[in-house]
Amino acid sequence: MYAFQKLPQLVDKRGKLVHKGSYSKRKNGVNSITTRVWHHSLTKLSAGGSKIESFADFHVRTNGWPEIAYHLIIDPKHVVDSKATIYYCVDISKKSYHVGNSNTIGLGICVIGDYRTDKLDTPTLKSIQDLHAALIKDGIGKYDKAHNEMPGYSWKDCCVYSYQKAFKDTLADNLPIKGTEPAEVPGLYTVQEGDTFWSIALKDGKEGITVEDLIAANPDVKPSELKIGQTIKFGTAKNTYTPTPETPKKEQSAYKYPLPSGVLNSRSTDKIAIKQLQNALNAVNFKCGVADGIYGAKTKDAVTRFQKVYLPYEVDGTYGPNTKSKLQAVLKSKGY
Repeated sequence: MYAFQKLPQLVDKRGKLVHKGSYSKRKNGVNSITTRVWHHSLTKLSAGGSKIESFADFHVRTNGWPEIAYHLIIDPKHVVDSKATIYYCVDISKKSYHVGNSNTIGLGICVIGDYRTDKLDTPTLKSIQDLHAALIKDGIGKYDKAHNEMPGYSWKDCCVYSYQKAFKDTLADNLPIKGTEPAEVPGLYTVQEGDTFWSIALKDGKEGITVEDLIAANPDVKPSELKIGQTIKFGTAKNTYTPTPETPKKEQSAYKYPLPSGVLNSRSTDKIAIKQLQNALNAVNFKCGVADGIYGAKTKDAVTRFQKVYLPYEVDGTYGPNTKSKLQAVLKSKGY
């Protein structure tokens, strides 16, 4: 057993969080690890979703990853004997998806919180220091780096706090520790291992690039089928779909293929709304036959096929708000 596993504030969550399969083993096991990579979750501590169960759900059901991204997560909201709880989420012998092409050499460590506004407190600092010292004692990794110090991720607003200072400083509660500022978001981005539109999008960052922007700016790219080395429009995608705050959103009637609101399924009887959906699906080549206003097997199949590409973890054949949002982005990417 490793020294970090003996820390009294550590809770073993391996295999106990939502997962769909398993990450592959590192070729040389833990000996492959050269870098301890420090992240923050970019979710405010006050938010209800700032917990490991929500992260696992997002990483598996939205990003399509086998398991949660981080090997180790420090949780400031749960304190044990004056120290923040440390969750052991993914076995360190596996290469998880947290730092692209450096996954093989990187150990993912995440501190829950958004440290652009949240502040590191003393219990969290104590656990950062305990974990760091134990990992060094175990010989796991040689270097420490922030997410935005890893190749290809200089634009990431992560980890924001200074991990170097956190290792050695004893500070009063809520005193900020600033880390490396992110670089400018590149116009083009080269896809790395594990990347998805959902993990790349900066909807929580200063640039405000959304998944819908990426879909609209990259019409020939299937979000669920990104390939390592593929180049996509990134910084230049901003506001391709999402309007700037001062730009009023167009009424649906102004679009060539207006989309209905609400939910549509095989029990729906609103023929006008169903025809709108059918016309839109046909326009983006998810064919459902003649627009007859009936939500039959062909229409359900077309919606299902669309969701498999653009909403891979919301495939139910039912048209709702999320399907509408993605369909509108695809229509815009086609010039509609």
